[in-house]
Amino acid sequence: MRKIAAAFLLVLITLGSFQPPSARAQMAVIDSQVDYTFGGQVTFTASIQSDNPIESVQVFFQSAGTTITSVGTATPDPSGAYVCVFDLTRDQPLKAFTSVTYWFRVTPQSGEVFTSPEFNFFYEDNRFDWQVLEDGPFQVYWYDGDAAVGQMALDTAISGIQQKIKPMLPEVEPEQVKIYIYASATEMQSASRLAGSDWVAGHADTDIGVIVVSLPTGPGQRSEAQRQIPHELMHILLSQTMGPNYSHLPKWLNEGLASLAELSPNPDYEILLASAVEKDQLIPLASLCQVFPQDAASVYLSYAESYYFTRYLQETFGVNNLQALINRYADGLDCETGTEAIYGMPLSKLEMQWQREALGHNQVLAALGELFPWLVILALVLAAPLALVLIPGSKSRHKAAAAAKS
Repeated sequence: MRKIAAAFLLVLITLGSFQPPSARAQMAVIDSQVDYTFGGQVTFTASIQSDNPIESVQVFFQSAGTTITSVGTATPDPSGAYVCVFDLTRDQPLKAFTSVTYWFRVTPQSGEVFTSPEFNFFYEDNRFDWQVLEDGPFQVYWYDGDAAVGQMALDTAISGIQQKIKPMLPEVEPEQVKIYIYASATEMQSASRLAGSDWVAGHADTDIGVIVVSLPTGPGQRSEAQRQIPHELMHILLSQTMGPNYSHLPKWLNEGLASLAELSPNPDYEILLASAVEKDQLIPLASLCQVFPQDAASVYLSYAESYYFTRYLQETFGVNNLQALINRYADGLDCETGTEAIYGMPLSKLEMQWQREALGHNQVLAALGELFPWLVILALVLAAPLALVLIPGSKSRHKAAAAAKS
């Protein structure tokens, strides 16, 4: 009986000394705040509740659509809150117009390391006071002009879907797309630099469904919107449709499809293409499978060729075959053989057919044209000794004829 009582007493003592983990180490991040200057710095602030002295606090954060996680150290300010200031000009810039996820890692002087739940903030260009209009999956943001600017952009996006994109991608159902409108190319490019990006003209961030365009106020604003917005929207919807396979799409086809989606095609493309044909300076499509050239003249010609070649495929072989071509590239076929699977010709042969039928460009004649000056020189070189041979013989015949007459 005494043994049972002693054992019971031991159990009571053990239970009395036991404390659940929540009672053993209370810790929480409360009142978390974020403040930032676009392209400059971001400041994380949080109060940390802990019943153990804190040794260190770190802040982790990552932009949506990236795999890069930045880490900073937070230190207590006079109020006791922990503050971390991250210099975006020196370290990794944040991706613009994205949701940023961040969390805290607290190391106490004793006990287990505590990782907070995740928090989020939206990182946009806060140098401007953005207005917003929304319709269906589209959200349009602008800062210069009245509501007519936002409505015009919304109408353009919807028209681009209905008139241009749906006929090529009939199964597409757009997910959320944000459209940011800068009032000038200069302001857009300054945002690009601050965000560590390389937007030269319109830009589509396919990972997060964001379009950035510049639409200066003036008579050409609507036509620019009708060109840029559907173009970038096609990139977004191709990505949403193809998923990870979007990266398999050849550059010329990707940009060709986007150019076909434009409600107001670029009138300069026809002039550029005609000039290149006349000068025999067309860029081989095989060199446009991965990237476009960097110099301005070549990059615009690359867009022109991509547009007209893709339009040729659509008009000559039909939109169903164009859709099938997209699917075959999504399956992983390489740039040259993808067209062979659908059109029975590798890209190089199909390109020659397009140049001959649509552009009136014969590569054999063009090559002969380039060689013509050299052929003339060769003819002159060969003519000289031939003349020396023929002329003496001619003189002999003349003498013989004269002797016979006498």
